[in-house]
Amino acid sequence: MQATVNLNRWIRDLRDHLARGALMELPPFDLGHGTTCLPGETTIRIMLSDQADLDDPAGSAARDPAWRDERRRGLLDDFTRLRELIG
Repeated sequence: MQATVNLNRWIRDLRDHLARGALMELPPFDLGHGTTCLPGETTIRIMLSDQADLDDPAGSAARDPAWRDERRRGLLDDFTRLRELIG
């Protein structure tokens, strides 16, 4: 449970860093899904947008809660790997 709280706090901080422009210089990193072709900042923007969509009750996965839960777990795994890569 504590790990989830810490990850959620880290993601909140990541949003703040993005808003301040502090991630503009991030090089590409490999999280799969073709991320090595994108600047790091772009990958993070996509991940945060995906998370917002999954958290929205009317989001694109609204009609498939099982898939939404599975995708959310996968995305949190990706955020965990990202935290290991960029600190």
